[in-house]
Amino acid sequence: MKRKMTLLLAILMILSVGLAGCGGSEPTTATATEQPEGTVEPTEEASEQILRVNWGANPPDLDPATTTDQISIMILNDTLEGLVRLNAQGEALIGTGLAESMTVSEDGTIYTFTLRDANWDDGSAITASDVLFSWRRVVDPATAAQYAYQLYPIKNAQAISKGELGIDELGVQVLDEKTVEVTLERPTPYFLSLLGFITYYPVQEASVVEFGDNFATAPEFMVSSGPFKVETWMQEQKLDMVKNELYWDAEAVKLDRIEGDMLVDLNTPINLYETGELDTIAVPSEYLDKYRDSDEFISMPMATTWYMQYNCEDEFFANVKIRKAFSMALNRSAFVDNVLANGSVVAGAFVPNGIPGKDGGDFTDQTGITLKDMGTEGEAGMAEANQLLDEGLAEVGKTREELAAHVTYLTGESDVAKKFGQAFQQMWKQTLEIEVPVEAVSFAIRLDKYNAKEYTISLAGWGADYNDPMTFLDTMIAGSGNNNSFWANPEYDALIEKATVTAGSERMDAMIEAAQILDAEMPVAPIYYRARNMVEKEYVKGLVRFPVGVDNEFKWTSIEK
Repeated sequence: MKRKMTLLLAILMILSVGLAGCGGSEPTTATATEQPEGTVEPTEEASEQILRVNWGANPPDLDPATTTDQISIMILNDTLEGLVRLNAQGEALIGTGLAESMTVSEDGTIYTFTLRDANWDDGSAITASDVLFSWRRVVDPATAAQYAYQLYPIKNAQAISKGELGIDELGVQVLDEKTVEVTLERPTPYFLSLLGFITYYPVQEASVVEFGDNFATAPEFMVSSGPFKVETWMQEQKLDMVKNELYWDAEAVKLDRIEGDMLVDLNTPINLYETGELDTIAVPSEYLDKYRDSDEFISMPMATTWYMQYNCEDEFFANVKIRKAFSMALNRSAFVDNVLANGSVVAGAFVPNGIPGKDGGDFTDQTGITLKDMGTEGEAGMAEANQLLDEGLAEVGKTREELAAHVTYLTGESDVAKKFGQAFQQMWKQTLEIEVPVEAVSFAIRLDKYNAKEYTISLAGWGADYNDPMTFLDTMIAGSGNNNSFWANPEYDALIEKATVTAGSERMDAMIEAAQILDAEMPVAPIYYRARNMVEKEYVKGLVRFPVGVDNEFKWTSIEK
């Protein structure tokens, strides 16, 4: 996932509690017990309700208006509440969050939400004004929210985000302290699912104003509305949360604490799990054989695409033939089988299999996209990759020597990230006879380099925020906050715009054509669709894992005696 999982996602997330984007044709859970509305079977609970996890990295941004990474998104899901919250079956239903009830106009464009009586953790009431303030803040150009486009279904949101209208023109009105009226540009069938995404989660207006630039940077600058609140945050070391006793549904929350480490290496989380100091961890491929037959092992597919991302404003990688040459030079099947070796599968397109298309069929199947590389083409692929590279270099007036002196592969500091980089480095050297240096930096520095356009190639991932091809395709429009390839194609943008104002087969046809353009231009080269592999102690009950939206939901988790 994102995103994000940005939804760009850090390679570090593979090592975390189960961090990924979101996605899949049907929301499912992988929990110790699966019950309606997120309940769990009664068990004899331990006297100490503490869950110990590994976040995998320091959360870079705990402001829901600006965050894009899955580590931050998961923590924010624990500490804030949206108008809706996904239940244990992954459904966005009224009554699961701050909205107690809802009415919708006959034409499907006006939603009226009545908020329940709920409080921030400082005891003050959560009001409709907080919702209005928060959503205006997301689309305000001054906020520079990469996920602002998630609010574009709301009337005037896109125009405001582009600076064409003032924020007071947003189609959201406060009717009274507990009532919010939302006017959409057009009917949006997945609007409730969007409300369950972190960008829509309200923040307390008073705290944002009071704390200013310090907002959400430390526990003393956070005000919570969700099941938990941050108690301790030691940068790059640990983040612990405690139960929020003022949460509206506090009776459903069993955990007293969630204690989270930020461990990047492979071995330490395994050792801590084995000694009982961590209760659940992601399983690296090196340890799959150790755990795959264990009753504690959990594996689930994710509609999350990991892809090679090129800086399309770079003097070399602005050229489509050079991008395609580097994609063709890879052997995806060898990478998936021998390097990942974790149940992930080779990606054939940017939108993963399982996302519904026309008449409920598989969207990617309907695009007819097939991806060629060394794994599918063999020696012919090597010849084609080198021909593409030579033609592309001739078009930009550069040599292989100049390319070799310029290109780098940007990645994370974890053992897994470096291992991946070495595998890609070897493939490019073997096929193209170009040694690509691996530049390993922290997650935060990598995000900064993306924003500053200071990279050439990087591996990134995106997971579905909702169950529709648009959740992938609209990330690649020009100017999108999550388009870190900086690719722009007016025809593509027009098709995505068409898909936002049409319905049925016409809408799907527009997205299919857009996906085909994306494949032909290849600003991103899909590599694999991710599988999540985890182990979880048998005494952990009710930990819900989603393939859509946030990865893990701890609201209903408990520790059995």
